[in-house]
Amino acid sequence: MGFFKKLIVTTGTAAVAANVYAYYWAQPKYHTMPEYSGPVTTSHNGIRHVAPGSPVVAPENNPGVRLYDDFISPKEREQLLKELQPIKKKYGISLIQAQHAAIYRWQMSFLRNPPQVNMTRITGRHEDEKQVVPPWRYGEQLPPNIKKIADRIRAIPGLNLGKLRDVTINYRHSHFFRLDPHLDPSLDGENICIVGVDSDTVLTLCPLNYWNLTQAIDMIKGLLTMEDERLHVRKQSKQSWTDQDVDVLVRKGGMVIMSADARWTWTHGTRLGVEVDGRSGLHDWFGEESNVVLRNPERHSVVFAFDKPENAESNV
Repeated sequence: MGFFKKLIVTTGTAAVAANVYAYYWAQPKYHTMPEYSGPVTTSHNGIRHVAPGSPVVAPENNPGVRLYDDFISPKEREQLLKELQPIKKKYGISLIQAQHAAIYRWQMSFLRNPPQVNMTRITGRHEDEKQVVPPWRYGEQLPPNIKKIADRIRAIPGLNLGKLRDVTINYRHSHFFRLDPHLDPSLDGENICIVGVDSDTVLTLCPLNYWNLTQAIDMIKGLLTMEDERLHVRKQSKQSWTDQDVDVLVRKGGMVIMSADARWTWTHGTRLGVEVDGRSGLHDWFGEESNVVLRNPERHSVVFAFDKPENAESNV
């Protein structure tokens, strides 16, 4: 009996130690990665915690997110949309495989009117064998309206940007904006700049380690309880992915920049969305579910990926 008591005590101690380590390992990271443009020093009403009351994120709890409202004007949005149409037609491909689309449709079957699964993408980097790479490749030969925006980003006071690594155009329709939490490819560089063109939306950041731990716990729970996966997706759409998430409200013509920890130790994505009485399609919420942000049926966004500046020093 002494051996078994010792085994139980040892196992229990190890489990407690593992839980404590996992807790600290998963905590959100702030100001741990190089900040080549310096830390964010002001708050923005468009960057809020996902929590009751949706408090504004304070600078010390900002992982490296900068938000610029009305970065491009309505006239510039119109010109940009016109420029994007032939590019989209010639170079756009869907990166959602048939099996993944089937999974998404099943996961959305709890909705009254599930939207069509879709994603059209154009990028200068090679991602798929059926892809036709646009002529700008890694920031060269940009179309005039896209180049105008890239130049404007470079001119923002206080930003310290390196080479333009890639320009990506994303297009969604039918109110289907779902984008699961992810990190952009490391070769894209230090700064990810997303310009929203024709629809308001909410971009959600999740702490990478915390998200991974939450996923592991949810997977084990699902196996033990045989939880319907649709219920899990519904919960995420109404409560977000983790209780540490940060929401960023990107209005039409607005731009969000992610660098430092927001680039490397936090994921970003867009929740599936919720159905709103009296409105067709799916819509976002900002900070808490009661704060609804209406989507337009279509959304174009342009993503500019800038590398870190050569021979630059950071404050970390």
